[in-house]
Amino acid sequence: LVAVKGLVDLAELRRIRELSRMEFGVAMVALAGVLLLGILKGVLLAALVSMLLLVARTANPHVARLGRVPGTTRYSDVERHPENEPVPGVAIVRVESGLYYFNAGHVRDELRRHLAASGEGLRLVVWDLSTSPYVDIAGARLIAEMQRELAARGVALRIVDAHAQVREIVRKAAGPAVGEVSRRISIDDAVAAADGAAAAGPP
Repeated sequence: LVAVKGLVDLAELRRIRELSRMEFGVAMVALAGVLLLGILKGVLLAALVSMLLLVARTANPHVARLGRVPGTTRYSDVERHPENEPVPGVAIVRVESGLYYFNAGHVRDELRRHLAASGEGLRLVVWDLSTSPYVDIAGARLIAEMQRELAARGVALRIVDAHAQVREIVRKAAGPAVGEVSRRISIDDAVAAADGAAAAGPP
C-alpha cells in the first residue's frame, strides 16, 4: 500500500474525473484490480472493462438531429444547440458512430423516432455520414431499408458527406435506389436542391 501510494497521482485522477466519468471509472477499476489481484491481472481487468464500455457505447451511438447554424450554411446538433434553425420539411440526421450489425437496431429506432417527430410535412431526409467512418453490410442494408420506408411515404433520402469506403459499400449493398452517393454533395447542397424542387412545384 505504501508503494502504491507513490504511484497514484491524485491531482490527475481529479482531472480525469472532471473530463470523463467513464475514464475515471476505468481508472478506479484499474486501481482496485491492481490492489486486489496484482499488477498484471488488475491491468488486464481494466483493459477488459475499457473494451466492454467501448462496445456498449458503439452499440448505442448518439443519433443527432441537425439544424442550420443561424446565419451560416453549416449544421449541428439541435440537442446541443437549441438555437439552430430547423429546415421546414427536411429532417437532417447524423449517426455519431460507424454502422455495424450490433448497432443497426438502435440506429433504426432512433431514426424512426426523429422522423416521427418531424410531422406530416416531411419531404426529405438528409443522412450525414461524415461521422460514420465504417459501414458494414448490415449498416448498408439499414440504409436501403430506411430508403424503402421513406419512399413508401413519398419522402426522399439523400446520403451526404460519406467517406470513400462507405460510399463503395453503400453503392454495392444498398443499390441505386438510394440515389447518388457522392463526396461532392453536402448537407446544404441537398437542402438547396430540395428547396429548389419545392419552389418549382409539380411539372
